[in-house]
Amino acid sequence: MSLIDGGAPSPDWVAMDMEAMLRECDGVIASKDDELRRLDEAIEALRGKMTKATEERQQAVLARQQAKHVLDKIHAAVAEAAGLRASRGHRPSRLRIVPPAPDVAAQTPADSEPVAASADPIRIGGARSIAAMQVISGDPRRSWSAGEVGRLLEGEAKGANRRTRCLLDSLHRQSVLEKIYSADGKRTYYRLAATWEAA
Repeated sequence: MSLIDGGAPSPDWVAMDMEAMLRECDGVIASKDDELRRLDEAIEALRGKMTKATEERQQAVLARQQAKHVLDKIHAAVAEAAGLRASRGHRPSRLRIVPPAPDVAAQTPADSEPVAASADPIRIGGARSIAAMQVISGDPRRSWSAGEVGRLLEGEAKGANRRTRCLLDSLHRQSVLEKIYSADGKRTYYRLAATWEAA
């Protein structure tokens, strides 16, 4: 719509022009309201970030103060130790190694003392029994397993361990051997308990 050349605007035209201006202003106001809302949200988010950053900075400052305090104490202790060492001169330190106390529970049967031998020798008969007694008498303070004696008597023969265990148990019943158990009770050992002689 336009004015007639050289003519005065009619009331209807002016009214329509003002209505158009109102719509234009309403659009600008709505647009700016939306922009202001987004800016408020952004400002609020920035304030939250600033608050969080401030808190983290304060925590870092506190941790730094504590770390510096500990470091100062360490430096002071090092200086004090250096002064103490200097006051004692440069004499070499003499370290003495103390062996650990023996663990009775972990002590192996070979470490214990043998029982006292009887005055009268026990007569042993049988070639295999005599051979076993000769093996064990070769180291009378040692505690022998049936497997060790069996390998010396028969090598790696099948069933040697079982046969030797039965033989050693028989000699134990004759009181010429002492039967000893490991600390956990799972292993059996035999050791000379009395003097003997071949029958």
